[in-house]
Amino acid sequence: MTANDAVLGIDVGGTKILALAARPDGTTLASAVAETPSRETAERVISAMADTARAAMTKAGLGIDSIGSAGVAAAGAIDARAGTIVHSPHLATMSNTPVVAVLSQLLGMPVAIGNDANIAALGEQRYGAGKGVQDLVFLTISTGIGAGVIIDGKLFTGSAGYAGEVGHMTVDAHGPYGASTTPGAWESLCSGTALARIATERITAGERSSMSTALLDTNQEGLTARDVFAACRSGDALAQDIVADAIVYLGAGLTSLVNLLNPAKIIIGGGLSNEWDAYIAPAVALMREQSFAGIGKLTPVVPPALGAEAGALGAVALASDALHQA
Repeated sequence: MTANDAVLGIDVGGTKILALAARPDGTTLASAVAETPSRETAERVISAMADTARAAMTKAGLGIDSIGSAGVAAAGAIDARAGTIVHSPHLATMSNTPVVAVLSQLLGMPVAIGNDANIAALGEQRYGAGKGVQDLVFLTISTGIGAGVIIDGKLFTGSAGYAGEVGHMTVDAHGPYGASTTPGAWESLCSGTALARIATERITAGERSSMSTALLDTNQEGLTARDVFAACRSGDALAQDIVADAIVYLGAGLTSLVNLLNPAKIIIGGGLSNEWDAYIAPAVALMREQSFAGIGKLTPVVPPALGAEAGALGAVALASDALHQA
């Protein structure tokens, strides 16, 4: 390969770092995975990112002269212009860290960074389920709810770079806070964490449920969304009631996104997308009924195509774009 024919995509999460050496067209040449030293210093985390990236380069048989740039996908509030992680719930020591400057020095190449949900959206739009679509929303519904928005073929990040925090939009002005500072935030009512929290609160308040056994199980740290859906399938009335309520809120949020953005496609991933028929599909049906002037009736809603590599491949696209803009 000639100089700058490849780029690096690095996805750093609270538990794992995934690095890809790839061509700008998304063809993966090699990958490397390492554990994130999330409880150690910011310098140690960035060093681990660099080591993982170098491992991917070595596996691909590439020297530094073959790599044009690197992209990073990271969870939390990211100031892409300054190249810093402002705040990350999974990487507490990384707050206000100049990741781009440090990593660029370690790797000896230009580096760009973005929020992981935004970057995953870019990956799906460039290489996955949204390939060729100019206006789309990519949602991740899991521990929380995140999103990336593509408008006119470009990632929309807003005036300060924080656009896409749809999990914190209000869908019930009198609703609970959960982990969000926004009252009745979308993710406080229908994320995986929300389902587990609501079930725990209602059982603790005295409602009867088969989930009580899981709640008291000392071998696990409280209820999970998986417990709620399992109980729902087994006919547990409380679980069915909780899921039914959450579907209404999920549908309301989808309706707002469609009314506001009128996307050509919505891609929904994350852990709860595994409950597509029981959870996602009924919420999509509500969106189709509720959207203004029926604009959501024909909006395709599909699962993602890139799986666990969406963030890293999005970082490949980010690195490729940065290289071309240089």
